Amino acid sequence: MFAKVKLVVVLLSAAVVLYGLVGGTMKKVSAREGGVYGDLAVFTDVVRRVSEDYVEKPDLQKGMLGAVHGMLEALDPYSSFVDRATYDKLSEMSAKASPGIVLSKRYGYSYIVSVAPGSSAEKQGLRTGDLLESIEGAATTGMSLWEAEHLLAGAPGTSVTVRAIRLRRTEPSEMKLAREELSVPPATARIVEDGIGLLRIATLDEGSFEGIKSKIKTLQSSGIQGLLIDLRGTATGSLEEAVKVADLFLEKGKKIATVKDREGKATEFVSLNDPLVANIPIAILVTGGTSGAAEVLAAALQDYQVANVIGERTNGRGSVQEPFTLADGSVLLISTRLYYRSAGKPIQDQNLRNSGITPDLRSPDEDFVTNFYFDNMSDDATDKGFDEEFYRKLNSAVDAEQFRSGLKYVREKVLKKAA
Repeated sequence: MFAKVKLVVVLLSAAVVLYGLVGGTMKKVSAREGGVYGDLAVFTDVVRRVSEDYVEKPDLQKGMLGAVHGMLEALDPYSSFVDRATYDKLSEMSAKASPGIVLSKRYGYSYIVSVAPGSSAEKQGLRTGDLLESIEGAATTGMSLWEAEHLLAGAPGTSVTVRAIRLRRTEPSEMKLAREELSVPPATARIVEDGIGLLRIATLDEGSFEGIKSKIKTLQSSGIQGLLIDLRGTATGSLEEAVKVADLFLEKGKKIATVKDREGKATEFVSLNDPLVANIPIAILVTGGTSGAAEVLAAALQDYQVANVIGERTNGRGSVQEPFTLADGSVLLISTRLYYRSAGKPIQDQNLRNSGITPDLRSPDEDFVTNFYFDNMSDDATDKGFDEEFYRKLNSAVDAEQFRSGLKYVREKVLKKAA
């Protein structure tokens, strides 16, 4: 993957040069040389052919910017190119409010990874897996993730108009989302049944560790014998906070995660303390909305068999982006480091199918969803329109089934230990 990142800078520079020299002469590079130079030869041939033979006079600058965006998306969803005017405009905005959406890129569109509970986006029915076709009238295809995130954010009390492609809907929906300063506690805790506690971690943002630790201690004071950790939809946070939380569950000296660059230079994160929580069964609930720091936490506890991971494959975001300012003032944000779990596998892979955390137990299974659809069909075997209410019921049923699976696992382990 990182070998291609170098190619981005080379080709971007080439695009600027080509734009100024089209119609003039250029030194030809043989494609037979292969590697970067071979790829450049193909690129320059395409530019020349388009310039000379396209049916209308082409907008080469627009075409080259499109090529750059496409190249970066081929690397990963998080590498971005932002032109100078856009970068300056959006960077100056003091955006402190959000409609409650965490984004990635998929299928060329802005992809909703997670929706904050109680947010305007949740109230409008948006959910993990939906796509944003446009933001404020601007198509998200060809738009960098950085730009999409900055367009969504804004001043508290304002709104942003989006056009969403909803799961299992044929027509996009346009809606206005309110920008709000969301105040979500990092963690909540309660006893779900005798001896079993539930820890819901909503965020791993900077400063959340102490709040999470406090909730764990509260559960311990109630004498829990098993623990269910809910990381579903947890998509914001820092690696450092995830490491500190993992440290509460692991023996001292265990490798939690490693961050590596393309040359193999690595920074290891190791548990520094004896575990606060030990010798009790733990299940972790995850979904496709579990992303980034939460994946580091789930992976560490899974690798050391401290917890059983239950639910769906997680999002697979595990990289660090670094900005590079180019000669014309535009900015290139490229992934320069990857997160590796303690077992040595990267959380983020160039092939999305290999990214993320694979659960030990998938929940719900395919039969559950199929049966739900059949149970909600009319007597003549036609659907009931599958309106918004149907999908709310489906989401609630899926959430409940995942919770049931996690609770069942912990309960059985607690009973077995007590026998």
